[in-house]
Amino acid sequence: MGREIRKVPPNWDHPTVMRAYGREDFKPMFDRTYADAVREWKAGFAKWEAGERPDYMEPDDEYWDYAGSPPDREYYRPWSDDEATWFQVWETVSEGTPVSPPFATKDELIDYLAAHGDFWDQKRGDGPWPYANARSFVEGGYAPSMIVANSTVFMPRDGFPSPTPNSEES
Repeated sequence: MGREIRKVPPNWDHPTVMRAYGREDFKPMFDRTYADAVREWKAGFAKWEAGERPDYMEPDDEYWDYAGSPPDREYYRPWSDDEATWFQVWETVSEGTPVSPPFATKDELIDYLAAHGDFWDQKRGDGPWPYANARSFVEGGYAPSMIVANSTVFMPRDGFPSPTPNSEES
């Protein structure tokens, strides 16, 4: 769970859903196509039907008791990998929703984060990311939601502390 860089089609306009009290939010979406998800689910189902299943499952359990229901098209991205040439920051606490606009280059995305922060930073009033942290995150492609080290909370915008060797091991 955290933030990751996902590639999206140029000028991607992410779909929204209406929530309680008329609040509109981005629709959560896994970073894979529906066709890929269905193919994987069906392959698992075929193995299950052929008798390949975990020992802890009961004889009368069905595949969907183990693996969940078949994929729902609504939660998968509608574009192919070849169509995705732009860069966007997504949160991955859910299936994933964008937390930045899409940009044609990584440098444009870095500049945006250094000028504005992501959508959650803007809602909280946290302001822009330090440029070096934005570059490190975008180039790395992923950051966890937060890390707590020595009673200090670090968020993706803050950068993360370098691991220090355990003094007992040094």
